[in-house]
Amino acid sequence: MTTTQTLPPPSSSIGWIVSPLFDLLFLINLAWPLLLLPGLMRSDGHLQTEFWQIYFITTPHRWITLFLVASDSDRREGRGKLFIGIALISAAIVGGVWLTTQSLMCLLLIDYVWNAWHFASQHQGVLRMYTRKVGGGNVWLERHALRGFLVYVLLRTAGWLTGWMDAETSSTKEWLRSFDLAMLAIPLLILLVNLSQVTMFRLGKLAYLTSVLLLYSALLQSLSHDWRSGVIALTAAVSTFHAVEYLAVVSHYAMRRKTIGSDGLFRKVAGQWVIVLSVYLVVLGLVGVWADSGGGALMRTWLALNVWAAFLHYTYDGLIWKLRKPATARALGVTS
Repeated sequence: MTTTQTLPPPSSSIGWIVSPLFDLLFLINLAWPLLLLPGLMRSDGHLQTEFWQIYFITTPHRWITLFLVASDSDRREGRGKLFIGIALISAAIVGGVWLTTQSLMCLLLIDYVWNAWHFASQHQGVLRMYTRKVGGGNVWLERHALRGFLVYVLLRTAGWLTGWMDAETSSTKEWLRSFDLAMLAIPLLILLVNLSQVTMFRLGKLAYLTSVLLLYSALLQSLSHDWRSGVIALTAAVSTFHAVEYLAVVSHYAMRRKTIGSDGLFRKVAGQWVIVLSVYLVVLGLVGVWADSGGGALMRTWLALNVWAAFLHYTYDGLIWKLRKPATARALGVTS
């Protein structure tokens, strides 16, 4: 196996992860407010875009991590046995629960809570990429306070979606509404700190922070005031934002892998990344549609496989994208 040392030329878009246009569309997800347009809400309370989001964005973004780990020795870093072990243990847990209880409800609960932490960690990770390029901000606020705020909003969303809030008294709801309002101090403080340090080179970081914090703050207030259509639209926006952002990070990494890192399968795939990714999204989306439309055992099997893939997605991401590792930072073009 050979390793090339040639680095791509430095980006002319200083302060952006890839470029202003790419970042605004795929990392900052500037279009998420469009999901609030009234015409997108169907009479049954679902969004017109839900089908496309679930099958062709959300589901594929989870499975792509498995392909990345399997095909890229640079991300495995000699830990192949560890990744295989994690996959086998996860399969045993999912299979064992399914066979003994004939239900995945408890695993779906674990999945939601773990996913909430995963969402927050990913946003913090992308923010860290911007910070490594341009500096600024406050480390404690952008690592701990940001994660805490995002997890809080997602857990509040779970309470609303499950109907837990309907059982609460009016006084409890009022207290919770006041706490929701107080929680907005966190995004406000994070933004004020970054605004006080803003330069033209930090516009990308500021735009990313503003987009993420505005989205989650809007969702929190929609929950707090029981704005049903707003909660549905913004929950979809949060899920889409997360999946598109992850696919963008993987794509950024793949484009850089054309010229850096070890030879191998992923290096070859990276050479035709746009085509490969497009085909992958369509094929896996169609597999999901076919499996769910089949009903019965086929649909339950597909659900179990997706829970397994989700657990691997959360675990593997925590292992392969650590920016404190110089090789990972170089691979993503965010060396300090």
